[in-house]
Amino acid sequence: MMPYTFPSEFERGSQAQREATGLVHEQVPQAKEAFTCLMPPTLREVLEGLLDEAVREINEEDQESSDHARDLYLHDDETVHMALRKEAISLVPYLLYKYCSSRPVTEMEMLNRVTGGYQHYFSVILDKASVCMQLLFGIELKEVDPIVHTHVLGIAAGITYDGILSHVLGMPKTGLLIIILCIIFTEGNYATEDVIWQVLSRMEVYPDREHFLYGNPRKLLMEDFVWEQYLVYQQVPGSDPTVFMFMWGPRAYAETTKMKVLEHWAKFSRIDPRSFASLYDEALREEDGENTHDDTL
Repeated sequence: MMPYTFPSEFERGSQAQREATGLVHEQVPQAKEAFTCLMPPTLREVLEGLLDEAVREINEEDQESSDHARDLYLHDDETVHMALRKEAISLVPYLLYKYCSSRPVTEMEMLNRVTGGYQHYFSVILDKASVCMQLLFGIELKEVDPIVHTHVLGIAAGITYDGILSHVLGMPKTGLLIIILCIIFTEGNYATEDVIWQVLSRMEVYPDREHFLYGNPRKLLMEDFVWEQYLVYQQVPGSDPTVFMFMWGPRAYAETTKMKVLEHWAKFSRIDPRSFASLYDEALREEDGENTHDDTL
C-alpha cells in the first residue's frame, strides 16, 4: 500500500476528537505506543495524533464543577471556550436519552437546557455536542423540520446497528465500529489484530480492560461485531507464527461505503475528503461501481 500524503489542515480534526472524548469522559465515570510498520507513516501520525490528544485531554481535564464555570467572565476567550464546553457536556446525555427513546428533539427543547447567559452561543454548543455524538457514539443529529427546527438522531454512515441490547441500558457502540472500519480501510482493506489494538489503545480501549463506554472491548470486536457480520476475523494466510486479521464483513459492505467512512472522519478536519488523494480515489471507484470489495490479500 502506497503512503498517503495529508495536508497539514487535517490536524484540525484532532481538536474535534479531543473535545468529543473529553465531553463524554466528564459525563461517564472512566472506565501505547506507536503503530506497527504496516500503517503508512503519514497516516499513522494523523490517527495517532487524533487518539493520543483525546487521551491527553482526558488526563488533563480540570475537575471544576459546571456551576463554577457558569460564573466565569465571558470576555476571556479561553473562559468562553470552557464555559461553552461545559454547556455542551450537559446536552450530551439529553441527546443520548432522546436517541435511546427514539424521540425527536426540537431546538427549543435543547435551548431550554442551556444556561440563559450562554443561549446566544447555542449554535456553537450544539456543534460541540453533535461532534461528540457522532465521533464517539456514531449518532448523527439531523434537522427534519426547518420551520420548528425539529431534529432526529440516527446512526451514522448508513449503519443499522448500535450495539445496545433491547433489555439492557448501555451506550451506542457504532462510533467504535466506524473507527475500526476506518482503520481497516486505511491499512489496505485488512488490519492485523495487533494493529487494531495498538490504535485503540490511544483511546484507552484495551482488549483486557473494561471500558467506560464500550464495556468489554475484546468481546465487542471479536464476538459482537463479527457475529453481526460487520467484521471478518481470520488467520492471515501462510502466517508463521500465526497472525490474525480483521476485514470488513458483508454487512459493512451492504450498509456503508468507504466514502461514507472517509467523509465521517474528514468532516471534522474541515477539509475536503478529496485531499486524501489515494483513499478518496479508491472510495470513489467503489462508489462508481468500478471496484467491488476484495477479500484477498
